[in-house]
Amino acid sequence: MLEKLKKILFSLFTFIFILSSTFLASTSEALSASESDNSILIKKVSSSYTRKFCNAIGFGLSKESAMKFSLEENKQVFKNRKGINNLNKELLAEEIARSVVEQCGYPINLSGEKDIIEFKSYYLSEDMKSKGEQT
Repeated sequence: MLEKLKKILFSLFTFIFILSSTFLASTSEALSASESDNSILIKKVSSSYTRKFCNAIGFGLSKESAMKFSLEENKQVFKNRKGINNLNKELLAEEIARSVVEQCGYPINLSGEKDIIEFKSYYLSEDMKSKGEQT
């Protein structure tokens, strides 16, 4: 009788362990997938913005004009994209600032970490202004 009870309890604990570990694994995969999707979307938005910004600078626009042009163009490109409104704006601004400084910072005298931080701040303020104008 005692041996049978041990087998039942062991089977029960094994079942609970397998069930809970399967649940935890699937939950962490879903979280990982959503983080991955966000980072991919941040890279796409950043790449698109940087390309537009650097081209605008190449055509002779000022930093301010290139910023406004690129913001508006990117909003049009990504306006119907699922998840665009849920992106972490700080991470997006950081990625954009790094990319812009690396790819076309020289013509507008941007280089180094200090200029990345300044461009990030400038981008975030212009993004907020453009959202205020739309509402």
